[in-house]
Amino acid sequence: MTSPARPRRRTVVGLGGLIVAIVALYVTVVVLYASGSEVVSSGEENVADGAVSLVLSPEKMDAATNRLTLSLLPGQTGVNDYTDGIVVEKPFSVLVSAIAGSRAVHYEADTLVAPTELSFVMDGAVEQWPFDRYLVRSFLVPVVDDAQGESVPLPSTVHLSGRGISGWDIAMTERDGPDGFVTVEFTASRSGATVAFGIVLLTLMVIIPTLVLVVAIAVLRGRRKVEVTALGWMGAMLFATIPLRNFLPGSPPIGSWIDYLIVLWVLAALVAGLVVFVIAWWRRGPA
Repeated sequence: MTSPARPRRRTVVGLGGLIVAIVALYVTVVVLYASGSEVVSSGEENVADGAVSLVLSPEKMDAATNRLTLSLLPGQTGVNDYTDGIVVEKPFSVLVSAIAGSRAVHYEADTLVAPTELSFVMDGAVEQWPFDRYLVRSFLVPVVDDAQGESVPLPSTVHLSGRGISGWDIAMTERDGPDGFVTVEFTASRSGATVAFGIVLLTLMVIIPTLVLVVAIAVLRGRRKVEVTALGWMGAMLFATIPLRNFLPGSPPIGSWIDYLIVLWVLAALVAGLVVFVIAWWRRGPA
């Protein structure tokens, strides 16, 4: 004969494991949030003689339009300075590709160095949220007009700096290109905190219909009494699903993979729970 202490011990062990899992998940989310967003650059910070330093700082990432906005700021150069990082001493330009807008940024002599906003067009699909990843390759090359009126490329280095963009990890890889061109590759992905937040919220959305179905099936099988007030609770869970879905960080658009694989079936399970409960009420409820 089974001892009454065994089911009680199993319940305590199960609750203990659940508490440990929740605490571990909470600590993981806190650590990821504390780590913040990352800005990783492979560019050289040290400027060689005669080279122009170009500093890019992330400003904004718009996944809906696939736009990464950065500010361009020329830094100090080596010998034969074109800028000392504060004032432009000789006129020059910076040619940039893969941007939405002007392809050339001009700097006049004896003017203060000021940041210029650049909007890069990136490749990616926001529908893959929160695992969406964006990529863009661009050429950046400082040029100067020589005495013959020709544009001569200047040696340059590109560096990514700044505090980053909330919710995003931005990385840049610099590669040498032909004829003095510098190729830079930008990648943008959701930060670990954003991914963890989304996974936790989606998990909670799955738990809600599970509880509703457990209650509805228990009532249908006669293991619990029919309580008509439970219908209000089930209906509230149904209408709470959409606000929870819209609360996801990054605002994934309607039609993302989570809608087809999670949200749609959460709604279907909630409606199924309501149907099961109504059947139980019709069969076993008071006249």
